[in-house]
Amino acid sequence: MLKRIIMLFALSIISFSFLIAQENKQEIKDYSKAGSFARLKSMGDNPFISDPTDLMTNPALGNKFNNMLFGDLGTTIANDFGTGGIGQYFTANFNVSNNMTLGATLARKDFNGVLSISNLDPFNLVQQSNNLLQAVGLVEMDNNWAIISSYKLGSHTIGFGISYASTTAESKPATGGDNEGFASQLGLNVGYFGKINSRLSLELSGVLLYPHATYKTPQSSQTKFSQSVVSISGRAYYKTNSKFTIVPFGKGFKSSGTADLGDENGVTTTDLPSYLSITLGVGVLYKVGNFLFAGGPSFGYLQEKTPAVSGVAPVLTKNTTSFPIWNVGAEWQMLNWLVGRIGYKGKTSTVSTETVASITNTNETIVTSFDPINGGLTLGVGFRFSGLFIDATVNEDILRQGLNNLGGGGATFAYISVGYIF
Repeated sequence: MLKRIIMLFALSIISFSFLIAQENKQEIKDYSKAGSFARLKSMGDNPFISDPTDLMTNPALGNKFNNMLFGDLGTTIANDFGTGGIGQYFTANFNVSNNMTLGATLARKDFNGVLSISNLDPFNLVQQSNNLLQAVGLVEMDNNWAIISSYKLGSHTIGFGISYASTTAESKPATGGDNEGFASQLGLNVGYFGKINSRLSLELSGVLLYPHATYKTPQSSQTKFSQSVVSISGRAYYKTNSKFTIVPFGKGFKSSGTADLGDENGVTTTDLPSYLSITLGVGVLYKVGNFLFAGGPSFGYLQEKTPAVSGVAPVLTKNTTSFPIWNVGAEWQMLNWLVGRIGYKGKTSTVSTETVASITNTNETIVTSFDPINGGLTLGVGFRFSGLFIDATVNEDILRQGLNNLGGGGATFAYISVGYIF
């Protein structure tokens, strides 16, 4: 009972502070560039909205989302409120001149944004190596850092970014040789953002990731895993009038790599599983005053290819074709300090999977799948206070069973992001 009274008192103080802040006009700032992963998630994982999280893939947007700090508190596993949130990261981006920005991102290995230089080892190269070694010979990478910069030339902006992370694992016994393990990843990206004419704006970006892992023992030759991941994306905004904008977009990535497997007899080279993904879509933005609607359908294709194993299995392929993919969302100003959001996401896919029938032949199964399995409705809120913005996706269960602090059984907010605009 005392806990509930304290929580009610704290919520009352916070709400009263928000209301008082609105009386001081000097404290009210322009939040038009505020945003976050929580915002996108609560609007149906919307790919048609420009958001500061786009800096992860396109550093040219630095001049658009400048002089701000933002990041994620992430989410938790079930009700484990004692551990750090999954997906936490922190980004700072500032003007260093009238035309140039400089920013940095610190991200953990569980960063869950779209494929970018902030993602670490996206296809688990370290885990593959450890599985082969049948031991934890390599340490998984964490604490990734990235530096991004943009430069504006008239109505056009270019941007560049670089990231790096590494780990070591060495064992030096008193007798015998050393065991040496090393994992690293270099990330590079480049971007463009420009106004082509009074109606058309364009975003283009490319991301390169180079994960690498090596391990060597006195008894065997060096085992080495290397991979390259290439991602490209583009999005256009065509304004038909002051309220309506058409947004076509496309993105894709391809990964490939090799494994040099060392043993006492030498090195055997084999290909790693490869991936190819393409997504194309067309959506709309409809903005009237403080209300924004965004959404549309997309088409997606993903191919996963497992190389042949001599004398064991042929090449195995899994193809997933998705259409329609729906991402729809809206946000509106409920109060000066409060934003409401709602979204819907859903995907219908056809999945073709090959399995081993013999050394040279495969079986194939074709099934229809749906994602998400249990509903696609999302809700969210945003708080605005003296340059600070806090965005959260709402756990829909609280609408069915009440706030967790006041008798509910689950977390009130599923995912939380924070930021500050200077």
